[in-house]
Amino acid sequence: MQETTVKDLKKDIYLIMHKAQEMLELTEDGFTKNKLSALDEADEISKEINTKEDALTSALAKMSSTNSEARTLLTVPSHIEKIATSIKRITENSRTRIKEGMLFSDKAIHETGKLFTKTKEVLKKAGEAAVTGAKGTVEGALAESDTVERMANEFATSHEERLVTGECSPKSSSTYLCILYAFEDIGAHIKDATKRLAGK
Repeated sequence: MQETTVKDLKKDIYLIMHKAQEMLELTEDGFTKNKLSALDEADEISKEINTKEDALTSALAKMSSTNSEARTLLTVPSHIEKIATSIKRITENSRTRIKEGMLFSDKAIHETGKLFTKTKEVLKKAGEAAVTGAKGTVEGALAESDTVERMANEFATSHEERLVTGECSPKSSSTYLCILYAFEDIGAHIKDATKRLAGK
């Protein structure tokens, strides 16, 4: 049997990063169309990512004592698992929103849409960075993960102001803020994973 190389493991990292992207797309579908079935599918992918993370981390750990690149990549799978955990927070809050018939303001729906779009782009870039290691791709993924964090933070601040002025209900407000904080965490974990992939 052929021995696994770091290159093979990088390919596996790309594949689970792609799974996270797929999970986010299903979550967006569930959120925008009130589709519980899409959220269920997203949760199934989350389980798959958890299983693959364990196997990848174990393979990288075995290699780490003799391979410095494997050692640098050691925490990347767990960052991807944390991305999946944060997406799961979005599926859970979307589920609550659907089941309780919560109404989000047009502004909240628009802001969430922007975050879904930007986060999908960044996950795609981070996956490419895993395979190519190209400087431009890495820098693009780092800059855009910063943008996701900043956007989520700004949206949360302006939402708090809307809450103070009575433009939105406290009940749907906490659900919306949980979704925003999950996006902020996704941005942070994409950045950490990309830095590791770039050997930073």
